[in-house]
Amino acid sequence: MNMNDALAKPMADIFNTTPSPWSFTATPAPILYRTTLPLPPRPAGLIVPKPTHDANYWAQVTEGMDFTAEDRFDFARYNRILWKGLMGNTPYPAAPTGLDLRQNREELLARYWRSLEQEAAQEPQTGKD
Repeated sequence: MNMNDALAKPMADIFNTTPSPWSFTATPAPILYRTTLPLPPRPAGLIVPKPTHDANYWAQVTEGMDFTAEDRFDFARYNRILWKGLMGNTPYPAAPTGLDLRQNREELLARYWRSLEQEAAQEPQTGKD
């Protein structure tokens, strides 16, 4: 602790001593519906993205990484593995773009979901979904 901590205003005003009721329902990531994991029934209309690589690829590129507990592997290396596996040869971002993605968020998300729908429509139907 230092002088900044000692001179800081108390944060007590931001806390509420009477909890508000709320609920949360955990749902699997859509990509997991392409696996053999035991999952709850797939919700109607859920768009399941196509995986970029199979399990063998991911096992190979993460070989030797320790996933037994948090903080046991090289996060910078893992982020680059994820980027390469998901984005292909698109260059890894060297610095933040500075884009404020809060602006037009609804439009950006709508465009993203439309691209997934188009991709799913072009994909051959195999009956696995």
